[in-house]
Amino acid sequence: MQASSPFSSKATIVGLLGERDLLLPALVHEALAANARVKYFFTLLQLARAHADAVDATVPDLRREREVAGVKDEALDDVIAGSRRGRDADYRVPLVRTIIERILDDVDAMLAPLRAASPSRFDAGTATDLERRRAALARACTTNGRSEVTKDVLARLTSSDRDRGDSAHLLVFDLHKGVDAVAASLATEDVDGAKTFGLDEADRALVRAFMKGVHETEGAKLGHPGLGTMATRRGPTLILENDIGETSAHVVVVHVEGLRAVVTSTDVHVQRLAFFREMLDGFGVEWADVQSRAARELQEAGVFYECVGTLVAGERAELERFLTHLGSRLVFLIDWNRARKALRAFVAKAKSLELLAWAASEGHGHRGFLEMGGAQLVFDAMAAVIRTPFRFGERLDDVLGEPGATEFLRFTLRTCSIGLQGGRSRSLVRAEIRAELTKRYRRAGDRLLGPVADHAAILREIARAVRAQLLALGGAGGASREALAAAARDHERRGDEQVVLLRSIALRVPEAAPYLRLVELADDAADALEEAAFLLSLVPPAVPGAFPVAPFAALGDFAVAAADAYLGSVTSARRADPDDLQGTLDAFDTVVATEHRMDDAERTFLATLARQEAVEAKLFVLASRISGAIERAVDALTRATLLLRDRVALPGPYA
Repeated sequence: MQASSPFSSKATIVGLLGERDLLLPALVHEALAANARVKYFFTLLQLARAHADAVDATVPDLRREREVAGVKDEALDDVIAGSRRGRDADYRVPLVRTIIERILDDVDAMLAPLRAASPSRFDAGTATDLERRRAALARACTTNGRSEVTKDVLARLTSSDRDRGDSAHLLVFDLHKGVDAVAASLATEDVDGAKTFGLDEADRALVRAFMKGVHETEGAKLGHPGLGTMATRRGPTLILENDIGETSAHVVVVHVEGLRAVVTSTDVHVQRLAFFREMLDGFGVEWADVQSRAARELQEAGVFYECVGTLVAGERAELERFLTHLGSRLVFLIDWNRARKALRAFVAKAKSLELLAWAASEGHGHRGFLEMGGAQLVFDAMAAVIRTPFRFGERLDDVLGEPGATEFLRFTLRTCSIGLQGGRSRSLVRAEIRAELTKRYRRAGDRLLGPVADHAAILREIARAVRAQLLALGGAGGASREALAAAARDHERRGDEQVVLLRSIALRVPEAAPYLRLVELADDAADALEEAAFLLSLVPPAVPGAFPVAPFAALGDFAVAAADAYLGSVTSARRADPDDLQGTLDAFDTVVATEHRMDDAERTFLATLARQEAVEAKLFVLASRISGAIERAVDALTRATLLLRDRVALPGPYA
């Protein structure tokens, strides 16, 4: 095992001559190459351990990752397949001693530019501390042979959890930050905002293409740190690196050689990697499957995930278009997971991802939404619009329905981004969002009135069945009264299903209680009409000539008229323009007028019936109860209609 690399010795000599910065460009080049290699070695060890713990698992193939990292030893491709559990907590990992030596060599290569840099470029005390950490890790990371290594040593090499102590993985993270800082101080040229050194004119054209995309959308980050780009050349390869945001594990590196571009993205959130890949659809990028294996096999290790995609362009113009598109997508990765969680408070998981994809495709992004408060912005708007407080845990799609909630959140994402980028005041943006929510909230009754309307349509069928039974008493023919009673019973049961549906909604959205009360009143009418239908099936087939059939049958007309008018009022309320309620209110008046006429008709019938001495007691009782049931039904419909009128006439559907 090497204690140091040739770079550290050379840097020491140059430092003694007082010209330590002379070697920095070459050392930075090698440090960046070492960083790519060492990440490959970490992934190799992590997957080797995972395979040893589950030998029957599919063996991951890291050949492409090895080649992209510049590691030429093909024997490493067999390491994962050959890894097994050893004695106690040991693991048998082929070539593990060689791998550890290579890791420490790459750590030395990353330390070299930090050792060589003058104090103005990198803090000497920090460099000393990093060297001390390297030495401690070298002492701790020993093996029991060429292929045996303990569980603890593997953790000291690959762990990314700082609470569990230092590791080579964490040291490389910190070294990479330092190398980037030194590289930035070395930049000899600014190419459209990218810090570069060692480029030729062909490289600059590619960097400009990439930065064109970055500049197209960078306004959407709204001052958030990130999107810093560095570019350099290593042999035949142009290397572009973008830091995305503040998270050390979240970077995008592009290796361009000829017409071939290899994109490597690392992230602590595997979902965001999938989102990143989707944003590059349409360019024929071939993605390796490292991402999904990391999510399945490395989750317990708490490490970052990595995906690698390769594009082979047909011509230079295609390569430049790809780099421009890639650069334009990076801003939409900043704070992506935070935005996803905020949107999940209001819509389902899949819909939150669709919203983020839409915001990126439209160029708005989600940073404006987060700058305005994220989820709290919407909760505050709900509290301002809805008189009953909107509680955490209740989703917006419960209130507005999925389409309404989605469209409102699109409006919110767009308005926040455009507003803040355009310099509008935050109070104005909030006012616009609340106005939009108010408009959509007043229409939200349509969703809750859906089950009410379905129930009203069923109720009308029951009323028609009752009228048909009454007409049959007068010899109008048609279906038997028993069949009509059975049909009424079936309709009434279907109506109960709508009541149950609204009750389930009210459990999630207490503000929907008025609509539940509305349908419960209408269901009282359905119950009363179904009772009338049943009683009518008990009336003797032939009634005496003294029985007042005509006024009795007329009661069915009133039941149908009330049911028709009630259904009309519900339908009108669903279609009503919040600023023009006259048509809806007219429909309510019809129901009320029908109820008054029904009262008069029932009294007239009962008075006529009471004067007929030839009507036997059984028929008298049945007819009285039937007329009373119809009257109760019309009365319940009137009360339901008045409740609906109050809901529609007030500023919001839950007011």
